[in-house]
Amino acid sequence: MKAWFPTIRASSGADVYTTRLADALRKRNIGAEIRWYSRWFEFAPFLLRRACAPSDADVILANSWNGYAFKRPDIPLVIVEHHCVFDPLYHSYRSFPQYFYHRMLIKSYEQASFAKADAVVAVSEFTASGLRAFLGYKQVRVIHNWVDVEKFKPEPSIGTARRRRPFRLLYVGNFSRRKGADLLVPIMEALGEDFELFYTSGLRSSMRAGSLSNMIPLGKLIEEKLIEIYQDCDALLFPSRFEGFGYAALEAMACGKPVIASNSSSLPEVVENGVCGILCEPDNVNAFVEACRRLAEDPALCRRMGEAGRERAVRLFSEDAIVPKYVQLFEELSGKKAYKA
Repeated sequence: MKAWFPTIRASSGADVYTTRLADALRKRNIGAEIRWYSRWFEFAPFLLRRACAPSDADVILANSWNGYAFKRPDIPLVIVEHHCVFDPLYHSYRSFPQYFYHRMLIKSYEQASFAKADAVVAVSEFTASGLRAFLGYKQVRVIHNWVDVEKFKPEPSIGTARRRRPFRLLYVGNFSRRKGADLLVPIMEALGEDFELFYTSGLRSSMRAGSLSNMIPLGKLIEEKLIEIYQDCDALLFPSRFEGFGYAALEAMACGKPVIASNSSSLPEVVENGVCGILCEPDNVNAFVEACRRLAEDPALCRRMGEAGRERAVRLFSEDAIVPKYVQLFEELSGKKAYKA
């Protein structure tokens, strides 16, 4: 069996998803070919209708924003929805040009993709509910995103000297209001010098949060370095307001770290509140500050939540737990059995 992934490079979690799925299938001796296209095709994906599919492709998997352009005769098409931009919760986090772009172009593109799809996958129950409620598409199969728990794993040991530093928080994500990045400065200002926040610039931005002495920018990181940063922090601070899934939360959990996140969108599906992290009221700076202090003051609780997060990541969101669901879907659609060594 072979899957073809025609993909417009968006510098987002969708790129990470595509790469990880292709790699996971190859590990299982299933063919997977990614073909990247320029981001400019987002404005006119219909130009990709003439793109040649591999002659041996048994299934095509594409994004909802452009997938209709890749439908080919006699090859099943799987459309993946990463987040529903038509959910009212998303409205205040986009500019007018984005609103116009979504309403005038993306909505029609998505409707065309769903009409041509042989199956539609959403990466969370939250995203699936958005498709049902705001686009009227009911036949959605939920297959959560996952993490390679053999790569993203706890550090073997923690030295004594490391414990004497300030409580170390980590923020991973693009620097946007949707991700709650504007809340980082007031949170860290309230926490003071007993806490420090290391923050990345995500996949798209190189912005800096501000000039607070307890906030340290990391810029863009390759995966190996990102794993080290997860392992070196004490907790993930993730005040995102709207997540289609929440990769950062899952990656931190896989590395054995508790997550302090917003109790909104898809995050409660990933983070079990009070067990592997603390979910706070969105936009409530005081709630995030209190959660950070609670973990810093109770190392045993911090450790238990980290261990519970790791267990949850392995049990529910590991590659072995999730990727077979894609294999099963591909087999159903193609009528072929995937080759297994």
